[in-house]
Amino acid sequence: MSLIVPVLNEEGTIAACLAALQEQTYPKDRLEIIVADGGSRDATRRIVSEMARADSRIRLVENPGRSTAAGLNVGINQTRGSIVGAISGHSVPSSEYVERAVEALERTGAWAVGGIIERAGRNPVQRAIARATASPFGVGNSTYNYAQTGMYVEGVFPGMWPRWVFDTVGQFDPEMIRNEDNELSHRIREAGGTIWLEPAVRVLYEPRDTWRDVAAQYRGYAMGKVLVFRKHRSAIRLRHLAPAALVVGLSAGVLAGFLDRRLWVLTLTAATSYVGVLSIAARRMRHEGESTLRVLFAMLLIHGAYGLGTWEGLVRLSSGWLRRPQSGSAAPGEPT
Repeated sequence: MSLIVPVLNEEGTIAACLAALQEQTYPKDRLEIIVADGGSRDATRRIVSEMARADSRIRLVENPGRSTAAGLNVGINQTRGSIVGAISGHSVPSSEYVERAVEALERTGAWAVGGIIERAGRNPVQRAIARATASPFGVGNSTYNYAQTGMYVEGVFPGMWPRWVFDTVGQFDPEMIRNEDNELSHRIREAGGTIWLEPAVRVLYEPRDTWRDVAAQYRGYAMGKVLVFRKHRSAIRLRHLAPAALVVGLSAGVLAGFLDRRLWVLTLTAATSYVGVLSIAARRMRHEGESTLRVLFAMLLIHGAYGLGTWEGLVRLSSGWLRRPQSGSAAPGEPT
């Protein structure tokens, strides 16, 4: 069993991630952990190297491509296990994560297995993002956010695959700036494979810790989804297009109001209703002591960044200059 952890500048979380992998209930002599580093400039490499010296199961390898997809492919090519899993350097898997995921693969015969995301944060921004992304009003109806029973799904987070799956459908697409596992999941389904969500497989994920980083993250997810759409038109879902429609609808309403002021009234009514619904959801989703306004802002930021990122991706793609930015260990398959 081989686990791949693609990282870039993860000094704040990588130690906890690897420590959790070291404490798995899965047989220790059957587990290897490959950390694919995309050129970290902080203490990530030192932390991993120190842990690798104390535990021969951990190996640090170079990821010259820097992206998550490239790092996963580097890991696949260097692993020895018959089962390959991906884990984000921003996450902490439960102690039974590997054991339960492997069992689910064997029990269901699925081509991929994943589990439930449990988000948590250390500062107010992270906690607000955690609550916002735990709500359908924040990130849509992605099943792996809310399911309580096992089921076949379109995609999972993170992911675990029998090694032969990559021989059948190919490895991760290095053109994917984000959403590389979503694109792989689409190829699996097209090839006749199934993907299983196992609620017993749980991962604690730590969101980005500044509003700026969160906005950049969801903008990147949206641009990556545009590349998925380019390759697989059938992968388009309403939840992917809703933020882009919101952005263009409100913008068009404001501009059209210069021609007919009544359209300003309609636009203001629509915007007020939208914010009102999110406010109710934010109040219900917050924990005691948390700010409703902060959770509301998190939802608005996610929607706005994703909507703008979708349009930016479409413009860049149509003009031929959509390029892969340098990216780190963005959580594989995080719902967008």
